[in-house]
Amino acid sequence: MFKKIILAVLFVAVSVFIYFFIASPYRISGINGEKGNCMEPAIKDGQLYFVNHLHYKLSTYKMGDIIIFRHEDKIWVSKIVGLENQEIKITDNTISLDNKIYSDSIQRNWQDWRYGHYGIESPAKIPSRHVYVLSDNLSAHHDDSRVFGPISYDNILGKVW
Repeated sequence: MFKKIILAVLFVAVSVFIYFFIASPYRISGINGEKGNCMEPAIKDGQLYFVNHLHYKLSTYKMGDIIIFRHEDKIWVSKIVGLENQEIKITDNTISLDNKIYSDSIQRNWQDWRYGHYGIESPAKIPSRHVYVLSDNLSAHHDDSRVFGPISYDNILGKVW
């Protein structure tokens, strides 16, 4: 009997640890109470996804990673398209990093892409320990690094699985 109680307590403790420190669920439409089409087609509005909170404590940031991060007491989701110490410039249908065109597999909706100012039409340097993030659906007018600049590593909450 005592052994079963210890196993049950251990199971609950491990489950709580995993939920809060390794992977926790989020629903895209629940972030900031806004309609969640900013990351379509990668993440659909209302889709449940998991966030790995330990990933970047054990690994490094990579181009194309979808992350959640905190900015001005809100939680946001976007994709990394620029890494620390790179120079980024966004022009019509093109993302350039260090004067080379960046290409990923996303077919972004570029309609009304001129939203914000950071890195738009003129190059901007991404500081050390920061990343530059964009929505996949640029016409959604979702705030991302075009609006509030690069995201500090300290504000990244985890990687979306």
